[in-house]
Amino acid sequence: MKNQLVYLPFIFSLVQDVSVVAKKTCVVESHGTNTTDDAPAIVDAFKECGRDGNVIFLPTTYYISSVMNITWLNNVDIDIYGTLLWSTDIQYWLNNSLDVGYQNQSTAFILGGDEVRLNGHGRGTFDGNGDYWYEWISHQENTSNYPGRPHALTFNGLRNSVVRGLTFLRSQMWTMSLIYCEHVILDSIFVNNTGNVVQSSNTDGADTIRSSHITFNNWTVYNGDDSISLKADSYDVNITNSRFYNGEGIAMGSIGQYYGVTEHIRGVKVKNITFDNTLHAVYFKTWTADQNGYPPNGGGGGLGNASSMYFDDLFTTELRGAAFSISQCTRFMGAPGDGNCTNSEFEILDITVNNMSGTTKSDEVASLQCSAVKPCVDIGLFGVDLKFDNGTSATAYLCGNAESPRGFNCTGEPCVGGSDTGGC
Repeated sequence: MKNQLVYLPFIFSLVQDVSVVAKKTCVVESHGTNTTDDAPAIVDAFKECGRDGNVIFLPTTYYISSVMNITWLNNVDIDIYGTLLWSTDIQYWLNNSLDVGYQNQSTAFILGGDEVRLNGHGRGTFDGNGDYWYEWISHQENTSNYPGRPHALTFNGLRNSVVRGLTFLRSQMWTMSLIYCEHVILDSIFVNNTGNVVQSSNTDGADTIRSSHITFNNWTVYNGDDSISLKADSYDVNITNSRFYNGEGIAMGSIGQYYGVTEHIRGVKVKNITFDNTLHAVYFKTWTADQNGYPPNGGGGGLGNASSMYFDDLFTTELRGAAFSISQCTRFMGAPGDGNCTNSEFEILDITVNNMSGTTKSDEVASLQCSAVKPCVDIGLFGVDLKFDNGTSATAYLCGNAESPRGFNCTGEPCVGGSDTGGC
């Protein structure tokens, strides 16, 4: 990392607001080779300019070979014009990735603070070199949540901040996790976790945990798992004007994994979303009342509810399963025991879907596999028009322990069985 004055012509050419240049500015230099780790220089830049400053990444490649934990940011502009490329030393990351603070998950990079303005300007890229991970994990017994397999980026304690214009390519596992974050806008984000060698697994676009007032706008996600997932204690989350391809759809959960712990997902608003070849449009997944093992792959017995959610204007192309799905029998690969699929004490209520149209490969508009102990209450589906390619309509609304449905009549019973993707 170098200071500053020698780079002023470059800075003036890239930053439109000259007042930003008046801040203390750090321009991060790359060593230009994957044999030298650029992470220490990046951390040094944030130490020097991460408070009331501006950190600029040049239009070049930065080679990241070690973890970064940067949580002291305040009133900082971060401009990324280049690519941050993570190393393929899988054993290093398995042994050194940083604790996320939930489900025994870990991450390669933690970023947090107040009044952070992170801008990729439509070109800044985080490349996780995920093809190496996808091929490696395909040979392991546990292909879901392997200990130490890192998320690409975790925002921890990010507040009053805006993140926009970034591209994420082939993330190592989950692309982005947000924990203890408040009042954050994530706008114009592109995620492509499509494997070039083998299909990617557990490559969520984004996951929220213990966070509130989060807005996802104008996201495009190609991946092999949840497009966006809301987990424990996610409040007041908006997802708007986005497009999701090939994954599982928008997920609520999994949740209820910690025995005796009360968690909630509340106040969710989703509008103007396109789903192309996803398994579901929207689905819920909770653990049973039985504790079988421990997170990340085991657990159960959690309490609480998911409520006050509104989904408007959902457009589908070739859905692979039930458009709207509830499964209260979450099971991950490697979890012990079978569990009782109808004894969850986690409740799902007050969910409304308005205007869902497009094409599907499944006759199941809805599959509601709810708990007999805490039945689903007040689930509403209105303005649904899902058709097969031949023009006939999908008509199945499968209900188990669903009380007071609105806008539809149940036509049969859902499949009851363990699942980590809804249905069984």
